[in-house]
Amino acid sequence: MKRMFFTALLVAAALAAEEKKSLPNQAGNDDVELAGTVLLDSASIQQALGADLGPGYAVVRIKITPKIAKAIHVSPDDFTLLSRKDGERSSALSASQIAGRGALVVRAAERQPSGLGTVSSGPIWGGIGGRPGQLPGNGGGTGNTSVEKGTVEATVDKGGKDKGAPENPLLAVLKAKGLPDAEIKDPIEGLLYFTFDTKKLKPKDTALLYKSELGRLVIDFK
Repeated sequence: MKRMFFTALLVAAALAAEEKKSLPNQAGNDDVELAGTVLLDSASIQQALGADLGPGYAVVRIKITPKIAKAIHVSPDDFTLLSRKDGERSSALSASQIAGRGALVVRAAERQPSGLGTVSSGPIWGGIGGRPGQLPGNGGGTGNTSVEKGTVEATVDKGGKDKGAPENPLLAVLKAKGLPDAEIKDPIEGLLYFTFDTKKLKPKDTALLYKSELGRLVIDFK
């Protein structure tokens, strides 16, 4: 009888361990717990956001749960989306980078040869009055490179600098739904926005990298 009871306990413990190990889309440590879902197609993104972002974007629905008594700082800047197929990386964008004045314009890039020292193998970002720079991904680097057809290219829309121009209504939606930059003690949920070439990608091909003072974590999506 005792042997049967002990065997049952071992089986229950093994099942519990397997269940915990197989939980998808999660990562955590002693300080924080993360749970997320990546959205790669326009229909899923529109359903989550209530608005159409257009092509060239990926969205992650993230939940952050503090596991310590003191407040922790959360920010979209803590997150990077990674493609395990080609190594493309994209840091999370703010709402204003997508729909504000001087926002990014994302489009499919055609093959464009570039000269020595010119960065052209990744999306380009920049702000009002700022110098353009390269978003992570699509190969990155300098030298004699080229933009491959089908990759994502992002440039700055310079047409919205006029202070009298009406605000893009999408901006308010992105701010309301997005993960805030804040100090929290309780669980919080929000959306993270990324420029990303989502063609032929499935959730299992992507991962979310988290880096903050609380440590480094990786969410592998299923």
